[in-house]
Amino acid sequence: MATRLPHPLARRDVLYGIHTPKEKLVELADAYFQEGMLFDAADFFVEARDRDGLSRIRKAAIESGDAFLLWQVKESMPELVSKADWDELARSARSLGKPVYAERAAGGGEPPPPPLAEEIMGEVAPGASAAEEDEAERPDGAKDSSGKPRPGKSGRRRRKKEIQGG
Repeated sequence: MATRLPHPLARRDVLYGIHTPKEKLVELADAYFQEGMLFDAADFFVEARDRDGLSRIRKAAIESGDAFLLWQVKESMPELVSKADWDELARSARSLGKPVYAERAAGGGEPPPPPLAEEIMGEVAPGASAAEEDEAERPDGAKDSSGKPRPGKSGRRRRKKEIQGG
Protein backbone atom coordinates (compact mmCIF):
# COMPACT_ATOMS: atom_id res chain seq x y z
CA MET A 1 0.00 0.00 0.00
CA ALA A 2 1.33 3.43 -0.95
CA THR A 3 2.02 5.87 1.84
CA ARG A 4 -0.32 8.84 1.79
CA LEU A 5 1.53 12.16 1.89
CA PRO A 6 0.38 14.52 4.66
CA HIS A 7 -1.19 17.94 4.17
CA PRO A 8 1.48 20.70 4.49
CA LEU A 9 0.46 21.66 8.04
CA ALA A 10 0.34 18.02 9.10
CA ARG A 11 3.70 17.55 7.33
CA ARG A 12 5.22 20.21 9.57
CA ASP A 13 3.85 18.56 12.69
CA VAL A 14 5.08 15.11 11.63
CA LEU A 15 8.47 16.37 10.49
CA TYR A 16 9.25 18.48 13.54
CA GLY A 17 7.12 16.66 16.11
CA ILE A 18 9.03 15.30 19.06
CA HIS A 19 7.10 12.03 19.07
CA THR A 20 7.53 11.02 15.43
CA PRO A 21 9.41 7.73 15.24
CA LYS A 22 12.36 7.43 12.86
CA GLU A 23 10.58 4.66 10.91
CA LYS A 24 7.65 7.00 10.13
CA LEU A 25 10.02 9.76 9.00
CA VAL A 26 11.86 7.34 6.68
CA GLU A 27 8.56 5.94 5.33
CA LEU A 28 7.35 9.45 4.44
CA ALA A 29 10.76 10.38 3.03
CA ASP A 30 10.59 7.35 0.72
CA ALA A 31 7.08 8.37 -0.39
CA TYR A 32 8.23 11.91 -1.17
CA PHE A 33 11.27 10.52 -3.00
CA GLN A 34 9.07 8.27 -5.16
CA GLU A 35 6.87 11.26 -6.02
CA GLY A 36 9.97 13.18 -7.14
CA MET A 37 9.66 15.67 -4.28
CA LEU A 38 13.35 15.49 -3.44
CA PHE A 39 13.63 18.48 -1.14
CA ASP A 40 10.75 17.21 0.97
CA ALA A 41 12.30 13.75 1.00
CA ALA A 42 15.62 15.27 2.05
CA ASP A 43 13.95 17.12 4.94
CA PHE A 44 12.56 13.86 6.30
CA PHE A 45 15.79 11.92 5.74
CA VAL A 46 17.72 14.68 7.52
CA GLU A 47 15.34 14.70 10.47
CA ALA A 48 15.56 10.88 10.69
CA ARG A 49 19.37 11.02 10.30
CA ASP A 50 18.97 8.26 7.71
CA ARG A 51 22.34 7.72 6.02
CA ASP A 52 20.99 5.44 3.26
CA GLY A 53 18.23 7.88 2.36
CA LEU A 54 20.62 10.82 2.27
CA SER A 55 22.94 8.79 0.04
CA ARG A 56 20.03 8.36 -2.39
CA ILE A 57 19.34 12.10 -2.27
CA ARG A 58 23.07 12.74 -2.90
CA LYS A 59 22.99 10.53 -5.99
CA ALA A 60 19.79 12.17 -7.29
CA ALA A 61 21.27 15.64 -6.70
CA ILE A 62 24.38 14.78 -8.71
CA GLU A 63 22.36 13.26 -11.56
CA SER A 64 20.00 16.24 -11.74
CA GLY A 65 22.80 18.81 -11.32
CA ASP A 66 21.12 20.33 -8.25
CA ALA A 67 23.75 22.04 -6.10
CA PHE A 68 21.26 23.17 -3.46
CA LEU A 69 20.03 19.64 -2.88
CA LEU A 70 23.60 18.33 -2.52
CA TRP A 71 24.31 21.23 -0.15
CA GLN A 72 21.42 20.07 2.03
CA VAL A 73 23.00 16.61 2.28
CA LYS A 74 26.41 18.14 3.03
CA GLU A 75 24.98 20.29 5.81
CA SER A 76 23.38 17.26 7.45
CA MET A 77 26.13 14.67 6.98
CA PRO A 78 29.34 16.25 5.63
CA GLU A 79 31.07 12.89 5.40
CA LEU A 80 28.66 11.81 2.62
CA VAL A 81 29.75 14.54 0.18
CA SER A 82 33.23 14.68 -1.32
CA LYS A 83 35.07 17.07 -3.64
CA ALA A 84 34.60 14.47 -6.40
CA ASP A 85 30.82 14.68 -5.87
CA TRP A 86 30.91 18.44 -6.40
CA ASP A 87 33.02 18.02 -9.55
CA GLU A 88 30.62 15.42 -10.92
CA LEU A 89 27.64 17.63 -10.09
CA ALA A 90 29.30 20.56 -11.90
CA ARG A 91 29.72 18.44 -15.06
CA SER A 92 26.15 17.22 -14.81
CA ALA A 93 24.78 20.74 -14.27
CA ARG A 94 26.73 22.07 -17.26
CA SER A 95 25.43 19.29 -19.50
CA LEU A 96 21.86 19.97 -18.33
CA GLY A 97 22.13 23.71 -19.00
CA LYS A 98 22.29 24.81 -15.36
CA PRO A 99 25.23 27.23 -15.33
CA VAL A 100 24.47 28.73 -11.89
CA TYR A 101 24.44 25.29 -10.28
CA ALA A 102 27.60 24.36 -12.19
CA GLU A 103 29.35 27.49 -10.90
CA ARG A 104 28.26 26.82 -7.34
CA ALA A 105 29.36 23.18 -7.57
CA ALA A 106 32.73 24.19 -9.00
CA GLY A 107 33.22 26.25 -5.83
CA GLY A 108 32.64 23.20 -3.65
CA GLY A 109 29.04 24.15 -3.05
CA GLU A 110 29.88 27.43 -1.35
CA PRO A 111 27.75 30.32 -2.55
CA PRO A 112 29.59 33.14 -4.30
CA PRO A 113 30.09 36.29 -2.21
CA PRO A 114 27.14 38.64 -2.41
CA PRO A 115 27.57 41.83 -4.43
CA LEU A 116 27.91 45.10 -2.56
CA ALA A 117 24.61 46.79 -1.83
CA GLU A 118 25.79 49.86 -3.73
CA GLU A 119 26.43 47.72 -6.83
CA ILE A 120 22.94 46.25 -6.60
CA MET A 121 21.39 49.70 -6.34
CA GLY A 122 23.48 50.91 -9.25
CA GLU A 123 25.03 53.77 -7.32
CA VAL A 124 28.60 52.52 -7.52
CA ALA A 125 30.36 51.17 -10.57
CA PRO A 126 31.00 47.41 -10.25
CA GLY A 127 34.31 46.88 -8.49
CA ALA A 128 34.44 50.43 -7.07
CA SER A 129 33.93 51.11 -3.39
CA ALA A 130 31.53 53.74 -2.09
CA ALA A 131 34.55 55.75 -0.86
CA GLU A 132 36.04 55.81 -4.36
CA GLU A 133 32.68 56.88 -5.72
CA ASP A 134 32.56 59.74 -3.19
CA GLU A 135 35.96 60.97 -4.30
CA ALA A 136 34.99 60.98 -7.97
CA GLU A 137 34.08 64.31 -9.49
CA ARG A 138 30.50 64.87 -10.45
CA PRO A 139 29.87 64.94 -14.19
CA ASP A 140 28.49 68.48 -13.96
CA GLY A 141 31.77 69.67 -12.38
CA ALA A 142 30.07 71.05 -9.25
CA LYS A 143 32.44 72.27 -6.54
CA ASP A 144 31.89 73.11 -2.88
CA SER A 145 32.68 76.52 -1.32
CA SER A 146 36.37 75.64 -0.90
CA GLY A 147 36.69 74.76 -4.57
CA LYS A 148 36.86 70.99 -4.04
CA PRO A 149 34.79 68.76 -6.31
CA ARG A 150 31.44 67.89 -4.72
CA PRO A 151 30.79 64.20 -4.19
CA GLY A 152 28.18 62.24 -6.10
CA LYS A 153 24.81 60.98 -4.84
CA SER A 154 26.04 58.17 -2.62
CA GLY A 155 28.19 60.55 -0.57
CA ARG A 156 25.29 62.96 -0.02
CA ARG A 157 23.03 60.09 1.04
CA ARG A 158 25.62 58.78 3.46
CA ARG A 159 26.18 62.22 5.02
CA LYS A 160 22.41 62.73 5.27
CA LYS A 161 22.12 59.46 7.19
CA GLU A 162 24.98 60.46 9.48
CA ILE A 163 23.29 63.80 10.23
CA GLN A 164 19.94 62.09 10.88
CA GLY A 165 21.61 59.58 13.19
CA GLY A 166 21.20 56.54 10.93
